[in-house]
Amino acid sequence: MSVLAIDIGNSRIGVGVFSLGKSEDPGRRLMHHNWESELKAALTDLWQAKKINDGPAVYPEGVVIASVVPELTEPMQKLIRDTLHLDAQRAGKDLIIPMKTNLTDESTLGVDRLLAALCAYVNTEQACVVISAGTALTVDYVDAEGVFQGGAIAPGLQLGARALHEFTAQLPLATLDPPQGTCGQNTAEALNLGLYAGARGAVRELVESYANKLGHWPHVVATGGDAQRLLADTGLVDSLIPDLVLQGAALVWEHHKMES
Repeated sequence: MSVLAIDIGNSRIGVGVFSLGKSEDPGRRLMHHNWESELKAALTDLWQAKKINDGPAVYPEGVVIASVVPELTEPMQKLIRDTLHLDAQRAGKDLIIPMKTNLTDESTLGVDRLLAALCAYVNTEQACVVISAGTALTVDYVDAEGVFQGGAIAPGLQLGARALHEFTAQLPLATLDPPQGTCGQNTAEALNLGLYAGARGAVRELVESYANKLGHWPHVVATGGDAQRLLADTGLVDSLIPDLVLQGAALVWEHHKMES
């Protein structure tokens, strides 16, 4: 079986084709090809059986969409129907995400956070912290029983950089180059250092608070467009998985396929 998964985020759209099969190890049952390009061209290439990233062409049996941008969801479904002649199902709407939560209000929970948490827990089978470094910086906690306990939401690097530039008279837009040293010696360096230190400090404090709650250090999984440059050298992250939300969406589709 194969499924086309689409992750519609606030800053970008991710696409992946996942070949799904039975395996004793749930962490290795997803074998995939990823690509990001102009979306219609990518879907047309897939339909015409061209190779994706030099891999073999894979025809999807279904399509699952994870979207946090409602106004883009229906246009995406129409594009899928027109291009692949398939109906796209929405994770969290058409397909229930098989993960319990301990939230007071699930209605405002972003589907991307829950899908990332699901995939992280399925792959680790233990208590874990999921960090997503994108437009927003989210740090979420899943307990040892696989229950999503919630987490924290803060501005991401690029959002923080834009806010400092747009809401001050003279601060430039930060380049977001990884900071060198402990003191910014000009405004550009000071901006980069402040943004990185703020984000990394928030992540560290939150992970430590979850570890205290758990009684030991959890497995930490990171994803998102800024995860590599923000967290790769911090020593906090055990697994860096760029397509965690896509994998979670594919898992949901597989779960419902197996149940039906």
